[in-house]
Amino acid sequence: MPGRRNQYGYHEYRGRGGGHGRTVLLFIIALLAVLLAAGAAFYAMVELEYTDTGVKINWRGSQPSQSLPPIASDPVAIVTDPAVVTVEPTPEADPTPTPTPKPVYQPISAVTVTLSQLRNGSAAQAVASAGGSALVVEMKDIRGKLAWQSQAPLASSLGANAADNRAADAVRALAGSDGPYLVARVQCFRDPLLARNRVGSLMTRGGNVWHDSQGVGWSSPADQQAADYLSALCLELAEMGFDEILLDRAGYPNFGEVHVLATSGNRPEDLTVPVSAFLERISGELRERGVCLSVCTDEKLLPGQAVNTGLTSGVLARSAGRVWLDGGASAQQYSTLLATAGWEDAAPRLVSKNAPAPGGSWYK
Repeated sequence: MPGRRNQYGYHEYRGRGGGHGRTVLLFIIALLAVLLAAGAAFYAMVELEYTDTGVKINWRGSQPSQSLPPIASDPVAIVTDPAVVTVEPTPEADPTPTPTPKPVYQPISAVTVTLSQLRNGSAAQAVASAGGSALVVEMKDIRGKLAWQSQAPLASSLGANAADNRAADAVRALAGSDGPYLVARVQCFRDPLLARNRVGSLMTRGGNVWHDSQGVGWSSPADQQAADYLSALCLELAEMGFDEILLDRAGYPNFGEVHVLATSGNRPEDLTVPVSAFLERISGELRERGVCLSVCTDEKLLPGQAVNTGLTSGVLARSAGRVWLDGGASAQQYSTLLATAGWEDAAPRLVSKNAPAPGGSWYK
């Protein structure tokens, strides 16, 4: 059947099978879509690794391949010196420690000499002429003055030092010879220089510096600065060459109007506490240097009577190597009291004034 002529004079041709071509085209489009989806899925599941030997496909999410263990090399031998451990033997404790030997006291016959005799070299002869074996000289007097030039700072600030060191040089010379036993007498707390400068000054209840019946001011055994000062002086005397330090007025005053003294830290209710602490300190310091500590006392220590100085028999027994008696103190009474307090070998340790006894000690 002829086709229709168009405006140009040609006939329009409608071929057979036009529906079949459209079907093929749709199939091709569907196939391409499937391939594209498969490619996307494949790309999501794999990971491409480009190596020197080509492309390596790694599946995503799979466990990494175990690497091969490294090739073991020959072992390296380290040579060291063998450690040497030394075990020190533990020292065994001595089941029976050796007790500290007690000092042995020999009787002394002491003669007091002046500073002038000491300086001019006649002191040793004066002792021998009086039948003595020991020399006693006052190295600190009741005015607070010293017989030598101390290195203690307080001595300089108080103006206590001597003008020269001739007395100290004389002591050193005697100590280096076969001369007499040397005793330094020290006035302790009866010291107007300390009291005037308010170094542990004992005060009245009215707030004034207290003075004894001779107008001399006192310092306190409880004052740390005063105790340190006296300690320094005693140690210097020990280094100078004295064998014994004799402390005079080593406690509180027991004469004058003591009833007006104020109770305070410098003068507590129990006077024995600071006095005992002071004597124990000085005694220990001197003992380390092989020097004896002695204490001079004039109290009678009657039963039931107050001990105004604080120097009870118990305090003396604990710290004093020797006790020198002055005034009306009874040698027999002190011997009994000190023995009761634990003092041993009293005969050579109790030094009586002008009253030599067989086997005992004396001074004048």
